[in-house]
Amino acid sequence: MNPTLLALQPDIQALLPKLDALYKDLHQHPELSMQEVRTAALVAKNLHHCGYQVTEKVGVTGVVGLLENGEGPVVMLRADMDALPMPEKTGLPYASQAVGKLEDGTPTPVSHMCGHDMHVAWLIGAAEIFAKHRALWKGTLMLVFQPGEEIGKGALAMIEAMEHFPKPDIILGQHVRVGKAGSIGYRAGAILTAGDS
Repeated sequence: MNPTLLALQPDIQALLPKLDALYKDLHQHPELSMQEVRTAALVAKNLHHCGYQVTEKVGVTGVVGLLENGEGPVVMLRADMDALPMPEKTGLPYASQAVGKLEDGTPTPVSHMCGHDMHVAWLIGAAEIFAKHRALWKGTLMLVFQPGEEIGKGALAMIEAMEHFPKPDIILGQHVRVGKAGSIGYRAGAILTAGDS
């Protein structure tokens, strides 16, 4: 293992119970696209706690956290926050029982069936690790928590608001995917794109 990653392991392991609790909380309290008010508030609270400069209500309910740490590249990490209008049938003890309203006011069950609850939890984890270990990196870290990914509105709203933030030198996103635990799939360019609309 890389010596830097090895040095981070104790702090990562210590953080896992908090992230597990955050994940389960988000999973139980999903919010529909462009309605991620509670999720955004939890994100902002965690980023403030870590010393980030936090901007809320970006692109309606998005959150951007900046952590400047000397001269260097601007690295943007992104997570989406919204859930889907569908019932959860997992039987998990922390399964969602949430009911939300579609844009037309129709009630609908809401659940995190696309992993965005996990995306938020692990980006909060990354936020804490980067803030605690500033001696290991230089530059500006920009954490973007995007609303409305499932309906496409969140990305457009966030893009329009990004002129108020530093231009990233690199943007890294992630997604839960099927595969062997502990494995990572990656490539340059588009990946995990499967739009059908």
